[in-house]
Formats: sequence, C-alpha cells, structure tokens
Amino acid sequence: MGINKIWRSTLSFRKFREKTHELSKTYWLQQLGADALLQSLVNKPSSGYTVKELPGSFEFRMYPATVSETMDWIPTYMNRNRLHLLVVYTAFLESYLKSIAFFYVASLGYIINKDSMNETIKLDPIGKAMGSPIIERSTIPDMLKYASNLFGVDFGKNAADWIKIYQLRCEVAHNGGVATPDFFKKMGGMKMHLDPKEFEMLGLTWEELRMYMKAGDDIAATIDLKISAYTIEVLEVEQVMRELYTLGKLPARNSLWQYLHDNYGLKMRGKDKLEVERRFY
Repeated sequence: MGINKIWRSTLSFRKFREKTHELSKTYWLQQLGADALLQSLVNKPSSGYTVKELPGSFEFRMYPATVSETMDWIPTYMNRNRLHLLVVYTAFLESYLKSIAFFYVASLGYIINKDSMNETIKLDPIGKAMGSPIIERSTIPDMLKYASNLFGVDFGKNAADWIKIYQLRCEVAHNGGVATPDFFKKMGGMKMHLDPKEFEMLGLTWEELRMYMKAGDDIAATIDLKISAYTIEVLEVEQVMRELYTLGKLPARNSLWQYLHDNYGLKMRGKDKLEVERRFY
C-alpha cells in the first residue's frame, strides 16, 4: 500500500496482503450497497417504511425504520462499518507479526522437531523464549517494540501511530465503540475527524481507515523487506508439506511443485526439492 518496492516476499506476508485485499473488497461492497440504497430511496415517500418501499428478504418487524430515518442513518452505518473493519485488520497485522516471528526464529535453527513429518514445526525452548514477546502476545504496540529489536528495523512514525490506533481498536473490542473518558486519556489528544464527545459512539472516515491500514502495511512490508530469505521460504514449504501430510492431502509427486506454486507461491531449488520429495513420498 505504501512501500512501493518489489521483493521475494514471504508466504506470511502474501497471506497478510491477501486478507487485506479481501477486507478491501468487503468495504467497497458495503459502500456500493450504501450508495445503491440511497439512490433507491431518494424518490420514495420519506414517511414510508423502508422495508415496504423496497423488496426485502426479511419481515418488516426486523427493521421498522422509515425512509427518512434510513437515509439519515446510512453515513453513520458506514462510519461504524469502517470501525469494525479496523478491528479485523488489526487481527490480520497481529497474525502476520506472529507468523513472521515464528519463521524467522525457526530459520535461525531453533527447531525441536526437525525430522518430523506428522506434526507442524515447533520451536525449541530457546526459540520459544526468543519469539515469545511477539508470538505469545496480542498487544500490537508491545509486539512492535520487540520486533524492532528482533528484526533490526525502525518503524518510525508508524509504530507511534499504532499505539493510538490500537487504543481505538480496544475501545471497539472491549467497550463496544463507546468513547469513554479513559479512551480520550489514552489517545493523548489524537484528533478524530468525527470529533466524538464523551460516551458517544465512535466512527471512522474512509480517510482515517485508509491511513491506519497504510501504517500497518508499511510495518509488515518493512519487516518483510529486511528478513525475507530463501531459508524462510524453505521452512514455509516444510510447514505446508507437514500440514498436507497430516491431513492426507499431499498432491501427486509429479505435480507437487506446480501445486505449491499455484496455491502458495512457493518454490525451492533443485537439491532441496529432491530432499522434500524423498521425505514425504
């Protein structure tokens, strides 16, 4: 989204981007629906009931709002949707940080079950200790502090922004999106476009959601640019193979590498391919 460079990214990063793309489709479909609803209602009687003026798949009692009430509510509906999508996006960023920390530590050799096939890769005690400040945490600002040291990267303003963004996420996840007095203290004067008052419901504009997602994407890209390497891709192949083997879903040997490329964007070098085939077939 923000860092415009080409590199051989990890599968972890590609999954993060894929989920972000799906979230984007969800948002724009919601916006399209809101636009279409407004257009459909604009010439309807303002005191008429929305569900009776438009064809619906549910009973009138489920949404007994007038056309006027619905049209007034649609901007708020989208503000709330954007807020909910931020919570989901935060989970995607958290998932990426955990995944990339796991594979990075594993690539340093801290694996306890290197020769296994019927279980996923597991870190040894030293690896667990190294990765735990990220892998065992769920508070993104704390995860980023350690990630900066672990990966040797500087997230700059994006890390500072995500301290406040995460507070916003927590207000939605834990307080239902109500702007409590404590929320304003934790936000430390960070201005929101919709300017909520104490105990009002929060919401996000598109520009705010876009900026927050860009900051998150820049964080993930900064890490991936720095540490993406063939050693990590080898482990990602290994992990996929173990999962497929355990589920009994390994493809035919002669189509393995095409399958891994088409479904995961993964590849390996000649001798490593032969070793994988020898172990799993």
